[in-house]
Amino acid sequence: MAITLNIQPTRFRASGSKLDSNRRYIRKVSSSADLKFVISRNMDVKNGGLRYVDPQGNNSDDNNYNGTFSGTAGVGIKVT
Repeated sequence: MAITLNIQPTRFRASGSKLDSNRRYIRKVSSSADLKFVISRNMDVKNGGLRYVDPQGNNSDDNNYNGTFSGTAGVGIKVT
């Protein structure tokens, strides 16, 4: 019979070990990312204007923004 749930102080396994805390299901990657997470500030407001930096690092602002905020791109994540 397969192990349905096994909990130890240093390891967790469930669903016949399909879910195992010893495996890395989410990894930080530099290329071929499944999605990107923003890890720092990505918006700024100056004099009633707004600038937004998307996870790819592209700046988008309205016509009223006059600040110098540049922001940073997000971190690539691979789900396995």
